[in-house]
Amino acid sequence: MKILELAPIRTCGLLLVLALLGIGCASPIALNAARRNFNNGQLEEADKVLAPLPNDQNKVLTLMERGMIRHVRRDYTNSTADWLTAVRLEKELEVNSITKAGASMVVNDSTLAFRGYPFEQTYLHVYLAKNYLAVGQWSEAGVEARSVALAMENLDGFPDDAFAHYMAGFCLELCGDDSNAAMQYRQVARVAPESGIDETTGRFRSASSPTNHPVALPANACELVCFLDFDGYAGMVPYSAAIYANGQLLGTSRTLTSIFQLQTASSERMATRHAAKTLSRLAVKGAIAIAVWSRDENLGFFTGLLLLALEDNDMRRWETLPAKLAVARVPCPSDLRQFDVEFRSYSGQVSRRVTVTAPLFRKDRVFVSICRDNP
Repeated sequence: MKILELAPIRTCGLLLVLALLGIGCASPIALNAARRNFNNGQLEEADKVLAPLPNDQNKVLTLMERGMIRHVRRDYTNSTADWLTAVRLEKELEVNSITKAGASMVVNDSTLAFRGYPFEQTYLHVYLAKNYLAVGQWSEAGVEARSVALAMENLDGFPDDAFAHYMAGFCLELCGDDSNAAMQYRQVARVAPESGIDETTGRFRSASSPTNHPVALPANACELVCFLDFDGYAGMVPYSAAIYANGQLLGTSRTLTSIFQLQTASSERMATRHAAKTLSRLAVKGAIAIAVWSRDENLGFFTGLLLLALEDNDMRRWETLPAKLAVARVPCPSDLRQFDVEFRSYSGQVSRRVTVTAPLFRKDRVFVSICRDNP
């Protein structure tokens, strides 16, 4: 309690209260406003809200959110710049400063600079790969694929993710690294066996297809690989997407990942890691309150209540990530210029139909595109 002895205890207590009340007020307001605009489809307004980048504990989170807003706006250059900066800052935050760590022991972990769950850190590279695919930069997408694969090697009890593995495998496949691509596709089969993925080609089997033969394209045929983000409306997230070209059904998507499930499993894992820290923090708060109470009972009581009220979990999340992530890999015409996506419910009802003309790039016999149902 030497810190408390440096000044009269009443003044020190009041300063502590004021400091705690003032922690992290500005950037969450902007983040929440931007998210509301994003969810309402007001992408330009959402981008403007986050134009001034905060220099606080939410800087990485703001870059994540702004990068996604710009990604959906097809501003891939600025989206990529945001996410690359977030990656750099997140790496710098692997060792937190003494000042921030000390504050987290008196208040809660929201005073620490946001780094995100491991899957959120990985998804920075997943979406950077998506950005590069959207502009036909295959080599750059391959670099991000290797970062994804590396991040998934040692998860330390955090959840594995089929979509991230698939993105890594596909980008490596485009770069001609077939052996490492197959390794990632095997991980998809392990994490999501219901997907029906062919581990050697990354294509998907129909229910009637034999499982002991690779899924091959007809001679000289082309295929479309479209990465799909599902949001839905009013909590009704699409179950699948059907792909059409020239009025003909090419095939349907396979959902590989639920962000909610990743968040839930990550939260459970993080809770076990933080249990000891929470007990230590409560002990520190109790010691502070007792020290203040020994000099001023009223202020000590108030300080104790405030410190306990601030005992809360860090609920910050990358909220503009979609609800689910899927991929459609289907045969397509060699002269493909556009295609239609029907987002469907579990019962097969069409919730939305989107015509995709861009981004749409071709590499050899493979067309590559991305699509999000909402906004």
